[in-house]
Amino acid sequence: MFRTLSARLFAVLMVGLGTIQIVSFFAFMVFRGEEIKEQMMRFLGADVSFAYDLMRSVPPEQRPDWLSRLNQGFHYRFSLEPTQGSMPDTVGTDERIAGVMSVLKADLPPEARISFRLPREVPDDLRDRAIQAVLVIDDDDSLVLHLLDPFAMPSEWALIGYLGIVLLAVSPFVWWAVRLSTRQIDRMLGTIEHFGRNPDSPPVPESGPEELQKAARAVNAMRERILHHIEERTQILAAIAHDLQTPLTRLRLRAEALEQGGQRDRIISDVEYMANLVTEGLDYARSVHLTETRSLIEVNHWLEGMVDDAIDAGAKCRLEGLALSPYTGALRALTRAMQNLIENALKFGTEAEVRIEDSAERLRIRVRDNGPGLNDALLEKVFEPFFRVESSRSRDTGGIGLGLSIARNTVLAHGGDIRLYNRKEGGLEVVVDLPRGTS
Repeated sequence: MFRTLSARLFAVLMVGLGTIQIVSFFAFMVFRGEEIKEQMMRFLGADVSFAYDLMRSVPPEQRPDWLSRLNQGFHYRFSLEPTQGSMPDTVGTDERIAGVMSVLKADLPPEARISFRLPREVPDDLRDRAIQAVLVIDDDDSLVLHLLDPFAMPSEWALIGYLGIVLLAVSPFVWWAVRLSTRQIDRMLGTIEHFGRNPDSPPVPESGPEELQKAARAVNAMRERILHHIEERTQILAAIAHDLQTPLTRLRLRAEALEQGGQRDRIISDVEYMANLVTEGLDYARSVHLTETRSLIEVNHWLEGMVDDAIDAGAKCRLEGLALSPYTGALRALTRAMQNLIENALKFGTEAEVRIEDSAERLRIRVRDNGPGLNDALLEKVFEPFFRVESSRSRDTGGIGLGLSIARNTVLAHGGDIRLYNRKEGGLEVVVDLPRGTS
């Protein structure tokens, strides 16, 4: 539930706000409650004295009309009731009314008759906070003061309700503040993830708070070191491949000068294998960090040409679907990747199908065969460098083991992805996703 940084910050801030609300409430009750209560009691005594004098000065028939103007809302109000012969004090020496009694008697005239009682009908959650004072006006009417102590502790449910309303009111602002704080982190993570797919992606923006600027600078420094390492490795492999071409060419020429026979053919085969291994290794190194200039590729003509080449070589291959528009990419690298996929499909199956699925967001190319498929455990492992399903290491069936690795590196360098699936009807399906607008 709280796995993301945003959720954790939001939870911490909301718990902190709730704790502050509770602590501040009790602190107010302890340090300021008695002072404010004393002031309110003085106002209460003056109001009750004024109401008592007013009710005695007006005729009985006008008292109900004046009574509605005297009520002071929720904490205390007045009502009239018939005067009883005797007024028993039903609360005795209850501590709740000790202060009220002294305030009222201090402001009322000496002849005023007053008694206190517990309310007859009041909700259970207010019973411990409510008292009533009865003042005799004359033989017909008595003025009843209904008093609810505003400084008594509220019920647990009232506190929970108040806290819930406060947290609900501030939660949108807290979430906005959290998202504002973590948005830069999300952008940084997105840039890092994009760099993992495409080393040519732009660096992390060095903006925002100072801490994030430091993190961005550290990430960009690491990015530069990685790019330098990739470039250095590619240059070393390129140099090795270039230097090996000359002795391999000499070996081939010397082998061809030998007399016809088994040894001559084996030596030539070994030399060709070594030359292919050097070329494949160099292509693999270059696929990690593409330096090829990207251009518009007419996808339909491009794939149609590769399918026609396969058909001319005697294979069963067909093209389905149409691309909506050209794609911007590294033509040579993508051609090498798609040729590897089509050749693999024809190597392990008797026919291949290339299907184009295009949209405004991505160009998707599916390559299907009718071969035996793969064990599910190998669907991801075959992308590892030098991994071959053929354990015999046969040059005729197993290859060098870099074709799919080069294809994936090329697609990742374009910001896309490549996946393998076993088809229900048999065979293997390779799905190449190339995003539009981000390559």
